[in-house]
Formats: sequence, structure tokens, C-alpha cells
Amino acid sequence: MIEQVRETVRSIVEGEGSVWAGRGFFVVDTVCREAAGRVDEVEVTVDCDGITEQGRPVGVGIDDCTALSREISDRLGGVLSPQAEQEADFALTVMSAGLGQPLRMGRQYRKIMQQAAVQDRLPQVDILFRDGRKLEGAVLCGIGYSGGTEEDIPAEIEVMYEVRELLPGKKRKEWVERRERIRTADAKAVSEHFEFK
Repeated sequence: MIEQVRETVRSIVEGEGSVWAGRGFFVVDTVCREAAGRVDEVEVTVDCDGITEQGRPVGVGIDDCTALSREISDRLGGVLSPQAEQEADFALTVMSAGLGQPLRMGRQYRKIMQQAAVQDRLPQVDILFRDGRKLEGAVLCGIGYSGGTEEDIPAEIEVMYEVRELLPGKKRKEWVERRERIRTADAKAVSEHFEFK
């Protein structure tokens, strides 16, 4: 049943001929919770990598989430309650992948790089490693895949960042540029970097 719910949601958002897919929307995650042997709660997270004619990124707005919620609810009603005389009883939440949330798909990494190029800026990410180390505002230079589908998270990313180091023959620390290939398996979370000014 859970897989059927996920496939239904994916077909609505990303299916052939879908208005949402035409605008660049895609499903990041569909979480289903069960109680008493039936799905009683569905949580859908969507993102968008579309670009307007003016070159601006298309975002996922509240109105989009509301319209998607209605459409998904109507279709899931038939999936979760196949008997026409019985109405499906489930809670549905549709939300956008929020600021600061970890990137979960390769398409989200490509979205960051694409939007940065359109806006003529460098794509930046924050990385939290499993050992507690952090890299904030590292420039995302490249993405490496090791098979799988385009939806899969990349096997590694290449980043560039600056650190203050004491160089030989110097009395003060200086800013030094470093490049590093990071296995995403070594990172607890990678998220898009935002600066609020």
C-alpha cells in the first residue's frame, strides 16, 4: 500500500503530461505512517528546479502546496479506500523542501548549480560531517555520481573554501584556498547556504 501511495504521488507531480512536471516540480520524499494496518498519514515534500522566462528560479509557494494537496488527496482517496461507498480517512501534508533542509537528491544539487549560474553567483553549501566538523559557505564545484539514477544522491561532491592557516615563514595566519572532494557518505547533512542580510 505504501509503495502504491508513493507511485500515485510521483505520477501526479512528475508524471507524463503533468502540469507540475512542466513547471519543474519533483518529489523529494513521501513519508507514510500506518496505524491499525492502514495508511493514516501522508507527508509529501516537493521541490522545483524550473526557471521562468526571465531567468528567475521557480519556487514552491503556499498556493502550489494547497493545489497539490487537493489533487493528491482526491487521487489518494481512491487508492486508500477502493470501496466507493467508504471514504478514505487520512491526514495529508504537502510542503516544500525548506531553507536549510538537507539535500536529499541529485536533482537538488543540480538545481543549486543551475540557479547560481542563472543568477551569476557561485553555488554555496553548508556541510555537517558525521564527526561534528562543519564547512559553512563552501563553493560547490562539482558533483560525482557512481551509477544509479539521476535522483540518487551523488557519491561525492567537490567544494572550495577558505581557511586561516599559519604558513611557513609567516607570523600571522593568512587566508588559504582549499579544494576538497567529499564523499557524501561522510557527511551527516549537506544543505544550501543562505546568508540573511
